[in-house]
Amino acid sequence: MDFAHHKSDEREGQNRLLLISALDVWSMGRGKGAQSLWKTLEGYAESGWEVHFVTGNRGDSSGPALHPNIRIYRFDVQWLKRLMGVRIIATPAKVLWWLWFQAAAGAISFRIRRRVRIDVVYAYEICGVLIARILSRLWRTPVVSRFQGTILAEALKRSRMPLRHWDHMLAMKIKTDLIIMTNDGTQGDRVLERLGANMDRVRFWMNGVDWEAFTSLPERTQARRRLGIESGKMILMVSRLVSWKRVERAISRFPEVVRTFPDCLLVVVGTGPDRERLEQLSASLKMGSHIRFEGGVPHSDISEYLTAADLFLSLYDWSNVGNPLLEAMMAGKCIVTLNNGDTGRFIRNGVNGVLLEPEDLSSLPQILTELLRDEERRARLGAEARRSAEERFWSWDERMDAEVAEVGRLMEQCEMGQDVAG
Repeated sequence: MDFAHHKSDEREGQNRLLLISALDVWSMGRGKGAQSLWKTLEGYAESGWEVHFVTGNRGDSSGPALHPNIRIYRFDVQWLKRLMGVRIIATPAKVLWWLWFQAAAGAISFRIRRRVRIDVVYAYEICGVLIARILSRLWRTPVVSRFQGTILAEALKRSRMPLRHWDHMLAMKIKTDLIIMTNDGTQGDRVLERLGANMDRVRFWMNGVDWEAFTSLPERTQARRRLGIESGKMILMVSRLVSWKRVERAISRFPEVVRTFPDCLLVVVGTGPDRERLEQLSASLKMGSHIRFEGGVPHSDISEYLTAADLFLSLYDWSNVGNPLLEAMMAGKCIVTLNNGDTGRFIRNGVNGVLLEPEDLSSLPQILTELLRDEERRARLGAEARRSAEERFWSWDERMDAEVAEVGRLMEQCEMGQDVAG
């Protein structure tokens, strides 16, 4: 177990946040992948908070240098995580990891607490909620739980108690003083209500977006040249390569697109445990020269990929309203996606994108080829997507200002003796 011995200057009046998560700062390496966790850490740090981040990841040893107000403490059991990928023992390995996480995160948190006062305990995603709740009650501090969305909407339709997702169920049923659920199309507000959450304590917010990166987009010809795409059509997918992102849905149908557009290229940005399987599928279909796996790229480069693309494609299970789709809207791209979860609240079919019903996936090649033929339609749908984004999205600064203010109000309530979590 790694424990970095950071000194605190105990500045008078400075608020201190203990944030606990099984996730790392960046999902695909420093500066790559989803911004959400980093923007949360940075948002509090930029607001003057001292942030103590306990993560169950060995990760990037340079983490503590990310911001002067952020201290990072790491632990990991990598062999146990590998066992979680072996089907026959995945469940007991997952339980063991969860139990170890509670004990290790708790031990590190107590060592931090011996050196500095903690004002708020914050659980980022499901693994941290139980230990955060326990610590907050022991220390008599407010506790916040934060979820990036949920996988439970469909599971709860099939069962009142989906045991396969026991850890998700437990985390969302634990009472905390404030619940921040990301409005990412996975219907997290409805899930929390069904699980009995006090909805007065729930803030159902979209993630922020990095508007600065999309204010002045790169010139298209230059972007394509830098990416080595001199001619032909380009379709872009951006995601972590995990099973539920369903990148294979596009790969398996791409040969039909290539028959009509022989120089068409599918570019997949992102990495993850499914990458090898997806590359093998591409090779088996003899699509090696038509499908390009870029791996994880710095987030600052995503606007260049979007500028170069003719179409943006997202075919996730549950919902498609992740930050990649939001950024495609900001870039004014023509979007093709599945109508699941609350995706239809963001993309209106034929208005600011194309919504495909999950049962109609067989028509995907036809839809893609029709759009690739019709530049005027692509431009119109992309312009409407951009307009929708300008009307609805808030920046990360606005998003984090709202959260920090909400947590400040929570602290004031606790100081007045109100036991908000009960």
